Amino acid sequence: MPDDLISALDSLIRKGPDVWLTSAIEALRSLPATATAEFAFDQLPETNNPGLSSLAREAIRLSTGQLSWEALSWALQATHASQRCSEAEHRTEFLWSGPPPAGSITARRIDQALYDLIAQARREILLVTFAATRIERLSGELLKAVQRGVKIRLVLEFTGTSEGQLSFDAMKAFPSGLIESVEIFHWPTSKRDRNQRGKPGRLHAKLAIVDGVALVSSANLTDDAFSRNLELGALIQDSRFVSNAQSHVDRLITDGIFLQTPASA
Repeated sequence: MPDDLISALDSLIRKGPDVWLTSAIEALRSLPATATAEFAFDQLPETNNPGLSSLAREAIRLSTGQLSWEALSWALQATHASQRCSEAEHRTEFLWSGPPPAGSITARRIDQALYDLIAQARREILLVTFAATRIERLSGELLKAVQRGVKIRLVLEFTGTSEGQLSFDAMKAFPSGLIESVEIFHWPTSKRDRNQRGKPGRLHAKLAIVDGVALVSSANLTDDAFSRNLELGALIQDSRFVSNAQSHVDRLITDGIFLQTPASA
């Protein structure tokens, strides 16, 4: 198939709504082999989108003499299926917390996306945060996950290792029943660089990975971050990104940058 036709089909798929594309594929497949390009175009479903109409006409023009109408329909269907599969594997969702601007795009709240992920978890949960306070609902969802047999790891900041840069140990936000059932890791002071004032670096990352889906945001695990702060984040369903993020944390643990914390700490 010529490169310009492949490019035209790709552009058409990106522009066309699923319902229109499905109808167009059926229309092309039902055409007689002797149909002219103009007749073929006229049989396509109507659209009020001039850009889509132009792309469809170009795809038909380029396929004339190269593919039968039935072959064009199969090429369009295969391209459509491939692109939808790719989109499903590389999907990113915008998340927010705080006041939404008037007339903005629809977006889920960061906390709700996190609760939904944890409620559906079946294998493993990794949470990395700087601060954690007043998270009763989150703790409850994590306890339910533990009861389902989900493996949970928490990478948390502590007042001691931050040398006063955090006023409340993140681990204290979680109930003892949960702490005893999960693995907790910290970043020891001895493994941190210091600034000109002698203060150690902070464990400032905010990350959740749940069964192959990553949530990256500016929000700590706190009531303020979930309910009052203006925070932004993204829910990422991209296997390469999630694998790299997971491997990065795993390697920090393997290399002793993150050390496991006793539940009694």
